[in-house]
Amino acid sequence: IGTCLNEMVNGVDNPEVDTLTSEELSKRVVQRYGERSQSIVAAYRREYPKASPFDLWAAISAAGMRQNAATQAERKAAQGGAPAYQYIYAWHTPVLDGRPGTFHSSEIAFVFDNAELCTRYSGGGPDTLRLSSTIGEAWASFARTGKPGHHGLPDWPAYTPEKRETMIFNTSCAVKNDPEGECLRLVRQSAAT
Repeated sequence: IGTCLNEMVNGVDNPEVDTLTSEELSKRVVQRYGERSQSIVAAYRREYPKASPFDLWAAISAAGMRQNAATQAERKAAQGGAPAYQYIYAWHTPVLDGRPGTFHSSEIAFVFDNAELCTRYSGGGPDTLRLSSTIGEAWASFARTGKPGHHGLPDWPAYTPEKRETMIFNTSCAVKNDPEGECLRLVRQSAAT
């Protein structure tokens, strides 16, 4: 179960990728989340300290999809049957100066280990092709064994509601417990009020 880091916001043909200011970001988040907006922006800044205002907006805009994935993983884990595994695809393409970001479904070429066929997205570099093979092997391993882990990845534990273990697919892959946890809790609280 997973999401892409930016989901529905990308910088292709979007001049704001270079011009969105922190003040404009704050205004957008206020419009969407109201009184908790400052806390939400601050939480995302802590989660992604090097992100530009546009990158923060893209991550904040993905909160609904990320929350839905977490809810699905929690429910699957609660069933006590087959384990659930969660991921965030966070790799940024080098093409178009990285403007596409990690848009919805951008991981598909990597899931099927087809980055070399999709060079207009992947760029086709050796590190990219290695990541594509790593992700493709995770999906193949999951299909074969029910577990996505393999020798090319760090240990990928099953998702639990307590730790919210999530594989972050990027040039360097890593498991992170409760990624965007504080951010998503604040977004959820904002929606509840």
